[in-house]
Amino acid sequence: MSRFAQITDTSASPQLGALYREIVNAGLGREVPINWFTAQSARPDILEKTWTLMKGLLLQGKLPPTLKQMIILRVSTHNNCRYCRVIHRRALEAMGVPAEVIDRVTTDVDMAQLPPVQRAIVEFAAKTAADPKSISNEDFEKMTGYGLNQAELIEVAMTAAFANFVNTWADASGILIDQDEGSA
Repeated sequence: MSRFAQITDTSASPQLGALYREIVNAGLGREVPINWFTAQSARPDILEKTWTLMKGLLLQGKLPPTLKQMIILRVSTHNNCRYCRVIHRRALEAMGVPAEVIDRVTTDVDMAQLPPVQRAIVEFAAKTAADPKSISNEDFEKMTGYGLNQAELIEVAMTAAFANFVNTWADASGILIDQDEGSA
């Protein structure tokens, strides 16, 4: 059970209602957003900021949304965040990523099913999230050797950092995994 109130009736808060509509319209819930958002509902001001960040990183940008979901899934697996593993696995499934590819992201150290560029990006992101001080100039050179530019590398590193952020909130808030009918 969530440690924070999860407000679903937004009639008393037009700001919360507007946020919920925008989040649901983006596909992150049906009638109400997924639990990661609703556990922030007592603070619509904070929810608005986290939504803006999530929207900017995951729904927009230069990298494919599937690749960003793979990054979050890999980091969430390393961080042992059950909520985020389930939700981001479901997101990849909804995006049409085959189950065997998703399984490789979570269980195969080498991620052999992924194309070399995707594998390198997910590995770089996982290293960034796990031990950011270990990232070297050689790591960046390797990524530019795969054709990534600075804008894309910023997006990879920010997605890795964001994965740690969403894992921390999911675990600290104690949210439950969303039911199939209301999950993204």
